Amino acid sequence: MDLILDTNIYRNLVRNLADDEVIHLSRKIKQKCKQDNIRLLFPINSAMELISHFDDASDVDRIECKSALRLLVDLSTTYSSTHIHVDFIPPLNAILERFFIGVGDKNARMYAKVINLAQMLVGNIEDLGQAEMTRHVQTVRGQIEFEKREIRDNYEGYLKSINNGDADWKYYKDKKELRSDYFKSLRIGRLSFLVAQGFIDRAHSIAGKSPVKNEEYYNTVIEFMKKFCPALIMNERLLENVGNSVEAIKDVADRRWNTVIDISIIFGALYNPTNLDKRLVTEEKNIHAAFNECGFQDKILDLAQFKVLMGL
Repeated sequence: MDLILDTNIYRNLVRNLADDEVIHLSRKIKQKCKQDNIRLLFPINSAMELISHFDDASDVDRIECKSALRLLVDLSTTYSSTHIHVDFIPPLNAILERFFIGVGDKNARMYAKVINLAQMLVGNIEDLGQAEMTRHVQTVRGQIEFEKREIRDNYEGYLKSINNGDADWKYYKDKKELRSDYFKSLRIGRLSFLVAQGFIDRAHSIAGKSPVKNEEYYNTVIEFMKKFCPALIMNERLLENVGNSVEAIKDVADRRWNTVIDISIIFGALYNPTNLDKRLVTEEKNIHAAFNECGFQDKILDLAQFKVLMGL
């Protein structure tokens, strides 16, 4: 069994633990994983989120995230006399490129840098000095914002397309009939079908290709919607904010855009070309609801179920 733990699971596991208690917890989990043939994978998105808090003003958040990153790194890293090995889960764009194009990941070097930075921050390998490490942490934070902005900008483009080039985030507020039509499109999956097409086009753009929109293309859209159903439902939760005229989402710093990170890790958990027993571990109720709605209950665990599995 392969498990992917999201950011808050790692934070929950180490909350209020001293360093020696985190080490003891890690040893206990690793022993159970070895006994039951379980792998804990290295989710790039979770690592990036934890790294982004390393220079937080809040001591509590900074210390907790460092302990959480230490646990993530330790549980997902194997060591030999000469090498450090990590089985990682890449972010959304890499999954799209692999699923639709079937090519190698051009951003592998970037992921290797995230893995190396994580190893440095927890002291497994020598760091580059405070100034350089701070610069790398800021770069990671910028990458997270970029990934959120990609989807935010798609929404802005949609609003411009229906309003003569003007992105009015409160467009539907006083348009009862249009608002009703918008939510009807959400309920019947019309907008998710368009979003799925957008993901295909995005994958082709990343690979420097142009999609041919023939029957095979639309069959791929349908297959994609079935395989990654929970991710599309989570995207619908974001789209509801557009229909509800939530103007705050025009700012990528708004907390609702954290759903983009959830969507990315869901893609990583569900991309499974070799049909392994692979499960996401999260406490997010919306994610569990999305998995249940899609009939994917066997692909997700909560924190309590994880603890039982690990004998904690």
